[in-house]
Amino acid sequence: TMTTTATTAVEEAHLLLEELRTVVTRLEDLARRVRRAASRDRDDDENEHENENDSPRFLRLDERDEGDAVEWLRRIAELVASSERKAGRLSRRGRGGGEGRNGNGHGPEKGNYGNNDIPPEGEEGRRRRQHEEEMALPYLSLFEFFCEKNVLALVVNIVTGAAFADDASPSVRLLPPLSIATQSIQSVSILVQNVSRPTTLYYLLSNNRVNDLIDLPLRLYQRAAWREGAEAGELTTHFVSFLKSLAMRVNRETLQFFLSFPRTNEKEEVEEEKEEKRDDDEKPLGDADDVDGETKKEAMKSKTVSEGTSTSRRPHRRIVEFPLYARALEFCASEQDSFVRVTAMNVCMNLVRLAARCEEDDAKPERDNNHRDVDDVRHRDIDDG
Repeated sequence: TMTTTATTAVEEAHLLLEELRTVVTRLEDLARRVRRAASRDRDDDENEHENENDSPRFLRLDERDEGDAVEWLRRIAELVASSERKAGRLSRRGRGGGEGRNGNGHGPEKGNYGNNDIPPEGEEGRRRRQHEEEMALPYLSLFEFFCEKNVLALVVNIVTGAAFADDASPSVRLLPPLSIATQSIQSVSILVQNVSRPTTLYYLLSNNRVNDLIDLPLRLYQRAAWREGAEAGELTTHFVSFLKSLAMRVNRETLQFFLSFPRTNEKEEVEEEKEEKRDDDEKPLGDADDVDGETKKEAMKSKTVSEGTSTSRRPHRRIVEFPLYARALEFCASEQDSFVRVTAMNVCMNLVRLAARCEEDDAKPERDNNHRDVDDVRHRDIDDG
């Protein structure tokens, strides 16, 4: 029975992988074809609008290509997310009901070994666990292919317009149609929300593509939609929902992937440290013939204190940015749609609550140590009495 089940799983995973390869190949071919066509469109737009700079426009796609792109983007997310969840479920069952927390961070997922979720013991249990871990491997091949082809970068570049950018003609910004942009955001949201393995989530967040999507140029979409008499409200709604799905994934382990450190500040700090070091090295300690040993020690002490004072007075210029929180704040304004505004406010409050909880957890060990010190003093006083 286990052999038959394993064969079925391998066959199913193989079919899903072949479908994923086909869909990704078609999407890549379409992107290349659209890029070539975009070059011609860009030249025409520059001739028609010579006096306009940074003018955003939608790509000119026929209805069939647009519909195919939307369907391929949707199917990629479904294939990768469903296969990854199957692999994660089988791996946890193979380890005996789960280790640690699941992908949503809400506690361990249990296996399917009966009412008590206890894996069978003995040789039979060992074989079953090994069997289920082996069944998970074929499903993991889909996510490995997703990573190998760098599909996440392709999707993000499509929706941000980077896939169609041309350095030779920067005056015209070409964007995908609203339907493709909306589905791209939905596909990334599906991946972020539904992956169950922590390593998978870390990959999605670690390559900075998600932060690129957080910086999506919605104003350019709104300007392009206004030029064609369209409405970009649906895109804004799905984008804010995407921010909410990201906020639900922020915890102590994933917070590092949502922070950024501007390099300019690091350079300034390094230059300041070098300049201060040069100034300190140039400070004389006095003439050795006129300064005795004690005076020289005092001079050295004064120099050390001076260094410490200058270092403590120097402001810490390293800036930490939180793009997710900053972007959500932009949608809290009163002119935004009520759904968009409420969702954005929820994102901000959840992130602030997380920060407060982390700060409280960090302060707890210090409070415990202080309580222990007080108890020790109290016990010593009692013993002395």
